[in-house]
Amino acid sequence: MVIGTGSYDGGWSYNGKLLLLDLTTGIAVSLLGHPREVRRIAWRRPQTLDLVLAIPCDADEQRFGTTSLACSISRDDWDRAVVGMLRMPYGEKPVPYEPSSDTTVAVATVARLCRQRGQAWAARRGVWAVEALRDGRILTALEGVGLECWSGTSGELLWQVPTGGTGYQIRVLPGDRTALVLTQVPRRYEGGRWTLDPSVVLEIDLDDGTVRKTHESSSPAVVVGRTDGSWALRDTDHDGCSKTAGEVTFGPPAAAAATIRLGPYDLFNHFFDIRYAPELLFLRGRGDEPWRDKWVVAVDVPGGQIRRLFPLEWDTSRGGHLFGGVGAYCDDRAGPSLVHTGAVHNGGGRLPGSAFVVRRRYPTGELQWIFTADGEAAALDADDTFVHVVFSSGELVVLKTEDGNVHARQELRIAGHPVVPLSLTRVAVGRLAIGTLDGQVLVVPVPAAAG
Repeated sequence: MVIGTGSYDGGWSYNGKLLLLDLTTGIAVSLLGHPREVRRIAWRRPQTLDLVLAIPCDADEQRFGTTSLACSISRDDWDRAVVGMLRMPYGEKPVPYEPSSDTTVAVATVARLCRQRGQAWAARRGVWAVEALRDGRILTALEGVGLECWSGTSGELLWQVPTGGTGYQIRVLPGDRTALVLTQVPRRYEGGRWTLDPSVVLEIDLDDGTVRKTHESSSPAVVVGRTDGSWALRDTDHDGCSKTAGEVTFGPPAAAAATIRLGPYDLFNHFFDIRYAPELLFLRGRGDEPWRDKWVVAVDVPGGQIRRLFPLEWDTSRGGHLFGGVGAYCDDRAGPSLVHTGAVHNGGGRLPGSAFVVRRRYPTGELQWIFTADGEAAALDADDTFVHVVFSSGELVVLKTEDGNVHARQELRIAGHPVVPLSLTRVAVGRLAIGTLDGQVLVVPVPAAAG
């Protein structure tokens, strides 16, 4: 079986892979020597594969007059495929651009075929947030679902709150009776440009899933909270013409009109989602170039005073361009600290060891320890003993909170197949709940001893 993947990165290149999957062994091999978006694939005969690939980069559109190129590749050794065996040139010819296929047709077809065979099936994707309640219940937010509640013991779905978009963030308020969920509908292409509707925050009763209130943002946003239940929405519209760019709006019980200007949100770098934070924490860059000179700042409620705490970059001699990430506040024998993830930017692409997990003294920011990784950290949770991190590579790493030493690490697999984690939370001592790209929630035991 051949599988085409890919997308446009929004800035220059079209990235993707052509995968050849052996249906007997389950092993997939990436065939293309260089990343390309694969838009259409078909076996013409056992030796010949017809492809439509995207152009390699923006500059090729003027040359070819289109962004799609067709080619045919014939080989008699598909059964002996190795990584990168297909190298340019592929003999490509320009073809007119075709809009993306309607995935709802594929979903309906698969559902119908399953029903004919007595199987129940529904599309389920992207568990972007997962949280655990003190009574053991597990909350999840995902594509098409604002919030759902599962029994942590039986795995039974207790209730669900559907949404027209995707649930991306969950904030459980003190007392475990109410949760805030940030939802976002997909962007639309209208009038020659992409538009993204404002985010919506649902206030949901955790007893039965009743939506108590709906808070509509004025723009796309992320929600930031602190342990006493105070929260705020940070505008994420990176359009320079946006009237709301840089706004932070406080949620109830602060005054409805409480809004401050924090500076523009940088598309790739400014996310800073910190669990158990004692203050509303954000990243703030320079006003004219928000991606530069980023600082961790705290914003007081309801006054809106902005206090600079420490630079995101701890190594002043390096002067690196750092991306933000996820993290947690902890206070143990080593004192109050932030443990957070991120990455060091490089213009040539992601370098080995450029992703990191660090512990910084709070609120001054001195480096206490660092753990480096090759892949991006997707989610993190921590207590006074362990820091649990999942990476987009599919690896779970457990670090000791005090010194950052590795306690345990494992590759996440189901029936031998790797999964892509998106979210993580501690459920109880020795157990984690991990949300995956393919819509699953894994309950994973963490070993008490290294192994």
